[in-house]
Amino acid sequence: MTTLIGVFAGSVVSRRAQDRHWVRDQLAATCARVLRESSGALVDLSEMEASRPNSVPQGVMLPTAVDWRPWNEALSMVNLVADTDITAAAHALDEQLWRLHIIVKRGLTPEEDWLVLRGRVVSAQNNFISVARRELSLAGDPLQRFSGRPAPDDPIWTS
Repeated sequence: MTTLIGVFAGSVVSRRAQDRHWVRDQLAATCARVLRESSGALVDLSEMEASRPNSVPQGVMLPTAVDWRPWNEALSMVNLVADTDITAAAHALDEQLWRLHIIVKRGLTPEEDWLVLRGRVVSAQNNFISVARRELSLAGDPLQRFSGRPAPDDPIWTS
C-alpha cells in the first residue's frame, strides 16, 4: 500500500513539473514571437514610409502595405498565455505600433523625426523584453543595453 501511495504521489509531482515546464516554454515562445513580429512590423512601416510617393501630399492617407495578421496572432497568444505584466507590456508595444502606423499612413510632417518615432516603438520593445526577462530569466537581471545600435544623437547618423 505504501508503495502505491508513493507511486501516485510521485506521478502527481512529476505531472505538475511537466505542466510548469510546458507553460514556461509556451510563454518563452510567445514572447519571442511578439518580438519577432513587432520587429517585422517596424521594418514594414519603415519600408512603407521610405516608399511613399512624392506625388502624394502629406496628410493624404495611403492604404497600408503592412500585413498585421502575424502581429495580431502574436498579441492574441500573449493574451492567452502571459501574466498581466507581460500582457500590459505587449499592449503598450501594440499602442506604439498603432501610433506609428497612423503617422506613416498620413505621411510624416516636417516636424516629425523618423528616428524619434521609431524610438518609441523600440522603447516599448525594450520594456517588453525587461518585463518578460523578470518572468523568464533565472537571474532576472536587467539589461544595460538592448542592442549595439548607436543612439539617435550619435554623430554617425549625420556624417
